[in-house]
Amino acid sequence: MSLVSVIVPTYNRGETIQAAVASVQRQTFTDWELIIVDDGSTDETAALIEGSDPRLVLIRQKNQGVNGARNTGMLRARGRYIAFLDSDDEWLPHHLELSLAFFRAFPEEDFVSGEFFWNDRGPARRDNFLRTALTEWYPALAERAGSSLLKLPLGESDPYRRVFGSVEPIGEWGKDIVARTPYRDARLYRGRVFEHMRFGFLFALLPTVLTRRAQEAVGLFDTRYRIGSDYGYLANLCRRFKANYFSLPMAIRYEYARDGARLNEGHLSTDSTRFEFERDLLHQFEEFFGAERGEDPEIAALRRERQLVVGRAALGQGNRAEALRYFGEAKRSQGPSPAGALWWLVRVAPTAGVAHTIYTGLRRAGALGRELLRGPTAWGRIARKAWGRFRGAFTLKRRM
Repeated sequence: MSLVSVIVPTYNRGETIQAAVASVQRQTFTDWELIIVDDGSTDETAALIEGSDPRLVLIRQKNQGVNGARNTGMLRARGRYIAFLDSDDEWLPHHLELSLAFFRAFPEEDFVSGEFFWNDRGPARRDNFLRTALTEWYPALAERAGSSLLKLPLGESDPYRRVFGSVEPIGEWGKDIVARTPYRDARLYRGRVFEHMRFGFLFALLPTVLTRRAQEAVGLFDTRYRIGSDYGYLANLCRRFKANYFSLPMAIRYEYARDGARLNEGHLSTDSTRFEFERDLLHQFEEFFGAERGEDPEIAALRRERQLVVGRAALGQGNRAEALRYFGEAKRSQGPSPAGALWWLVRVAPTAGVAHTIYTGLRRAGALGRELLRGPTAWGRIARKAWGRFRGAFTLKRRM
């Protein structure tokens, strides 16, 4: 019996499945079984990998969605540890070896995850996901929601400490493994982070390995959600167990294919699935944080933020009814929000496409204006001075 069961759901991924499988075969830890669940593919996905490795188990089933495919894989898994990989992503070679070394050093722990590269802004760009989130996204979101949950401890500048209670160097159990990678500044972060999941993803399934006992405690994936249920699964994991996190990259998540083309419509980040993805995240946020704390001002503010995101995603798909619905829900809640203006724009524009074009243009103009106001040039100084006078006059007029 293999020590690790690797679960890979796939559907029509002929262009990427071989690279994903190869990334598992390149692992420096080799005691694994690879369970690939072909969820009703109509292309050559299964044919490309069948028989390519004796450790590979190929399961074919009628299309049930990614969560149904993952559940099929988990029910078939025999390993003491469970790991996940999507068929358009890749692991870095040290991923399993370092994760298993961690479990040998800390047998009382139940899951470990880590950073991953994320090329969401073009084929050449690779960001460390959580470092980016804790630097550029979540602190601003927390500030808008009036939350102090992501404040850094006194004297700290390490963004990971916004979430994790402790940090330590990689011990003797993992030093040699890290030394064989290009990533020297590697640390292990630990803590209870469930409450921080209210801001969004802190982890991905991609670099996460969990024990069999953790998998049995959390159960299967929620098939009510076609996409995005990994958020709920990870939140449930964090609610039950302490999180452990490597700051070095363990995997690569592809939003763009290797040839530079945007991944096809089944991928989560394309416009065709963005609305459903964001809507499912909102519903799971409600289940974990809103159901019992709906009147909490911070939760209400985060709900508004998520409703705006869902409304914008609906607008981007040309779904006028859903855009009005979610902008309307955000508009009716208490607190400052651009929802009223967005609702009005969608309501009066002749089509959702026109509303989206106007909204996109205004956002770009606003971003350009902010850059100009921050700029060190003479034009920047003039713009800042003019903006200050306008804002002062506008404020005075409102008070009169």
